[in-house]
Amino acid sequence: MQEDNKDLKEDLKEELLDEEIKADESKCETSDDLQLEIDSLKNQLIRLQADFTNFKNRSKKSEADSVSIGVEKMAEAIFPVVDNFEIALSHMGESGDKEGVNMIYNQLLEALASQGIMRMDSDGALFDLNMHYAIMMEEGTDTEPNHISETIKAGYIRGEKVLRPAMVKVAK
Repeated sequence: MQEDNKDLKEDLKEELLDEEIKADESKCETSDDLQLEIDSLKNQLIRLQADFTNFKNRSKKSEADSVSIGVEKMAEAIFPVVDNFEIALSHMGESGDKEGVNMIYNQLLEALASQGIMRMDSDGALFDLNMHYAIMMEEGTDTEPNHISETIKAGYIRGEKVLRPAMVKVAK
């Protein structure tokens, strides 16, 4: 009977060891599965964060582009007003009214400059198809050939972008 008990105890011990080994194996399998799922979720999170960062950057660029386009369209609408001020100033005498009109004209140019819009200085410059629009070729001037002898309408740039090319006379 004692031997039977010993055998029974040993059998029980073996069964318990087998169950523990199986439980450990299933824990390992479950642990491996969980680790794979955790890694997968981490990868998804990293991709979502990258997508969100890219979205924020695209949104900022789109907003900046929209503002830039708005400023340029506003400037294009104001250029004729600036031209008319220049015509008015050139036809006015030395009266007190000219000083007031000149102040308003300068204020308008300063408003354009505050938005990065600058007037091109074309007189005497080498003719450049990208920045100038030749409306006439002149012979017999003091200006060197292919240089601008006179600016008819001023051109404007914003950064590197030409908003309006200068209308000019070019020396032959």
